[in-house]
Amino acid sequence: MRVSSARSCALGALFFSGALVGCGANVVYVGEGEGGEGGDVGDGGRGGSGGAPTTTTATTTTTTTTTGGGHNLELVDEVEISGESNVVVTVQPGTLGITTVSTTKADPFAEIYMTRLTAPSGAVVVDGSLPSNGWYWASYGILGAATPQVSHPETFPLAPGSWTFHFSSATPAEVDVWRRATVDGNFHGGVLDINLFLPKGVIADFKVAETLAQAYDDWGGIELGEVRIFDLSDEYLVVDDSNLYALVAETSVAQNRPALNVMATLSIEGSFADAAGFALGVPGVGVVHGTNASAVVWEIQTDSFDSIILRHEAGHFAGLFHTTEYEVGLADPLDDTPECDDVLALYESCPDFDYVMFPSGGSGAGLFSSGEARVLQASALYRGSFAPGEPPFPPFGPELDGSAPGQGRRVPPEVVQAAKQRARAHRAQLVAAPAGLPTLAGAWSTHVSPQAAAHLAGIGCPSPGGASFLEELASLGAVDAAQLLEIGADDAAPPRVRRRALRMIAALGEVSLEIADALELIARDEGDEPVVRAAALRALAAADDERGVLTALDLDADAHPLVRRTALSLE
Repeated sequence: MRVSSARSCALGALFFSGALVGCGANVVYVGEGEGGEGGDVGDGGRGGSGGAPTTTTATTTTTTTTTGGGHNLELVDEVEISGESNVVVTVQPGTLGITTVSTTKADPFAEIYMTRLTAPSGAVVVDGSLPSNGWYWASYGILGAATPQVSHPETFPLAPGSWTFHFSSATPAEVDVWRRATVDGNFHGGVLDINLFLPKGVIADFKVAETLAQAYDDWGGIELGEVRIFDLSDEYLVVDDSNLYALVAETSVAQNRPALNVMATLSIEGSFADAAGFALGVPGVGVVHGTNASAVVWEIQTDSFDSIILRHEAGHFAGLFHTTEYEVGLADPLDDTPECDDVLALYESCPDFDYVMFPSGGSGAGLFSSGEARVLQASALYRGSFAPGEPPFPPFGPELDGSAPGQGRRVPPEVVQAAKQRARAHRAQLVAAPAGLPTLAGAWSTHVSPQAAAHLAGIGCPSPGGASFLEELASLGAVDAAQLLEIGADDAAPPRVRRRALRMIAALGEVSLEIADALELIARDEGDEPVVRAAALRALAAADDERGVLTALDLDADAHPLVRRTALSLE
């Protein structure tokens, strides 16, 4: 999910307005750019499909990146902007990528846009929105924008010279310009540090290391780095519209930068229901914590699909789009990724089904194209090596020993390393036996079409055209309440699959007495998965409001807080 005329499992803050919804030392500050008056630029048809730009007068600020000096990632400028503004970044050789982070000064929820990106030749790389998928760069309070994200003769490799980012901000804002570089402009390795925020007791630390290693060891050539765990209160067992921004604000305690903040939960609901994860921005912001664009959200599944969710959402956060969107004709802006003619019709037969950024998460093979890997390697999300054989640069911020308040609970490096070794052995087995890749399994999948089964088992990203997950599921023929109940009641099926099947029953409305009885039994079963019980309770209430309320009254003191919260919401 995201804010734009297209949607995916990435989110921009405008969702809530109804618009859809790295051998370096510390950071290097090069100084302020020189101001000046610019010429006429276009706003790129903000939010539209491009086309003829509207002419406006913009203030232009120019900054020149350094030649690196041994720094893989550096902050090269802080530029003040207001209204329509050009920020010109003069890129030196050796640059892998440029990331801008725009932050409004007085109002943390003011609208801000990146409406045009122009290459050194003068060619427009981005004009308003991407014609390939309708995405536009817009958010509240803070916005990440980067190059490369789009295939163009001047992006791979990034052409030296003047790159111009055009911004539109309703209030004064600051644009921080970050440069990713190496001694020769080639990637020489790096590590992705993780700050994991999760409610106590949801998942054990050793399991965290296993899951993160499966997700991020060889993440486009980048490896898993340090892992720190921060405890959250039970109020975040559910993440929805009402607490998302409060949740992301919790990342302000993290001190190591850059890092990927992962917010774990048991249930994503509200506007995000049926998604098993989402990212706040394409790209998000990994060099500043505590903002509206500082995290990805992960609905824990407790199975192998968790690593797929995490890998996929971090891909969005680093700047990647879906290889193909559910809506026919829409795809990512990279030339070297396969494109599917019709995802909903073909699913496992799609040529990009083995890719991480397939909209459902794909087969589990976890492939990145060369272009996708280079977007990750150009991002400001990880700690990289400046030259061959050199270690990744240390984290920015205070020296962390894992004991002071706010540093989180550091997973011992030896635990992380052992998990990475197991992940590599597992990946080698998959390469040796590709036919054994985990896709769909279990009797539950026989109750609906193969396409509907794949949809039920995926990440749950909605269509760019605005269709909900359940509307897509209905279009695949999964509308028989009895068949859906067979899936919802199958404790061998993944919880996310069962929950979605029960939510589809709720969307159908009235059901037979036998189905209502079965829904109540699932809701009352204290040994069943909480997310499944909660979905069954909501489906019962949708089918029979009075019976749903009476059942909720009995469950409002349930031992599990997720079930209890659901019951209280229905009384």
